[in-house]
Amino acid sequence: MSKHGLRTLFLVLSVSLGCFLRPTLVWAQVATPAQREAVQHLLLQKHVNGLALINGPGDHPEVVSNQVTRDSQQVVRTNRVIPIASFQKLMTGVAINQLVLSGKLALSTPLSAFYPQVANGSQITIGRLMMHTSGLRNVPGKLAAPLEDEAAQRQYMLKHYRSTGKFSWCYSDVDFSFLAAVIHRTTRQSYQNYLADKVSRPLGVRVEFADHLTNGHRVTQAMGKKQGWSTLQRRMSKEPGAGDILCTPVAYWYFLYRGVLDNPTMLAQYTNRQAAWETYFGGAYIEAPYLHANGYLSGYSCTFYSNWESRQTVMLFANNLSYHELRVVNSQLVHAYFDDHRTEQKQINAE
Repeated sequence: MSKHGLRTLFLVLSVSLGCFLRPTLVWAQVATPAQREAVQHLLLQKHVNGLALINGPGDHPEVVSNQVTRDSQQVVRTNRVIPIASFQKLMTGVAINQLVLSGKLALSTPLSAFYPQVANGSQITIGRLMMHTSGLRNVPGKLAAPLEDEAAQRQYMLKHYRSTGKFSWCYSDVDFSFLAAVIHRTTRQSYQNYLADKVSRPLGVRVEFADHLTNGHRVTQAMGKKQGWSTLQRRMSKEPGAGDILCTPVAYWYFLYRGVLDNPTMLAQYTNRQAAWETYFGGAYIEAPYLHANGYLSGYSCTFYSNWESRQTVMLFANNLSYHELRVVNSQLVHAYFDDHRTEQKQINAE
C-alpha cells in the first residue's frame, strides 16, 4: 500500500476509534409535573423570593419562580447577575482539577511550594485545601474600600488567616482563596484570566468579577438589606476564589452540567472521593448519589443538589433568606424534588 493509502487508512481508523470511544451523553429525564409542583409549593410555603432551576430537555433548565416583591430590582431573574458566594468554590475546584489532570499540579503538592511563609505549609497539601482539612482559618478584617485587584486580594489574604496545625474538617473560605493564589502561581496568569480562558468561556458560560463592575445596576438587589453596591463589593472582594463572582442562575446551571456532570473525567474527580469516605471536595459535598453545594452572602443564597447517576438536578437562587432559612429550605428542596428524606451530613449541619 502506498504512503498516501496508509495515511488515509490511519485517519479513517483514528476517527472511527475516536467516535467509538467517545462517551455517549445521557441526558437527565425532564422533570415531571409532580416534581415541578412540589418545588413550586415549597417556594410558596417558605415565601421564597427567587427561582428554582429543574431539568428540562437536554442540558437545559426549566424555571420555577416565586415572587414576594413588586420591586423589579429585587426580582430574581434567570438572565440577571447575582452574587453566587460559595458556589464559586466549585469553579475554583474544577480549575484545580484541570491542573491536576494535566500534570501541572498534584493533590499532594504542599502549600509551602508556593507560600513557604505559611506555618505548617509543608503539611498543608492542595488536597487538604480542597477538602477544608488544611487547618487554616479566616481572621476577620475591615475594609474602607473594595480591594482593587488580585494582588491586593492576595496581600489581604496573607494578613488575615491563621494556621492552627489541626487537620480536621473546618469550613474556611481562606482555603479556596489560597487555591486561587496557587492557580496564579502555577499558570503564571491571573486567577480571573485562567478561570475565564480555561473554565467558563469554553463552557459557554459568562461570569463577572466584583472588581470589574463599576456599579450595581445589573445586580439583583437583596431584599431587607440596606446595602449599596460598594458595601457588597467590599465584602465580595475579601473572598477571591471563594465568593467574588457574580453570574446569572442559568449560567451557573450550564457550568455545573457542562463542566462537571457531562464531563466524565471531571466528574470522576469528585465521585471517586466517595470510595475514600470523603464528604467534601473541590467545592461540593459528596454523598452518593448527590453532589451538593450552598452559597450565602449578605442576603443572597443559592443551593443545588445533583444526582450524578441520573443527572437530575434542582438548583435554587433567592435574595430574601437568612442563612438559617437557607439551611431549612435546601433540605426540603431535595425532599421535594427527589422524594429523598435522608438526613443531611453532620458536617453540613455544623457549618
